[in-house]
Amino acid sequence: MSDTSSGRGFFRLLADLPRELSDLVRAEIRLLQTELADKLRHAGVGLGLVTIGAVLVSLFITMLVVALILGLAVFMPAWAAALTVAGIVLVAAAIFIASGIASIKKGFTPFESVDTIAKDFQNLGKGRDDQS
Repeated sequence: MSDTSSGRGFFRLLADLPRELSDLVRAEIRLLQTELADKLRHAGVGLGLVTIGAVLVSLFITMLVVALILGLAVFMPAWAAALTVAGIVLVAAAIFIASGIASIKKGFTPFESVDTIAKDFQNLGKGRDDQS
């Protein structure tokens, strides 16, 4: 009698296996969604804090520029001090922009491996032309 009941239990387990697997997959997906939502919330808070920090640094730099203008105004007229500092800031901005553009161009140049593969294909094509 125990053989038939254990056999029936085994077949019941086999019959329940697809449902159990489906429940397990659903539970894992819910867990993944919860974890992802938590990570996105933390990332959003972090991004907001970084944005606030960047705005404060921008204000700090603006205040330094004003302080530099006021410091130079002791030695020259205020308008001349403002123009001098504006010129310095413009030159610094041009240098940053030029180096940024150069970096972007360098990032978009083809990879050396792509050039090597292209040369290999050209050489293969030349080898076939030479044989015929």
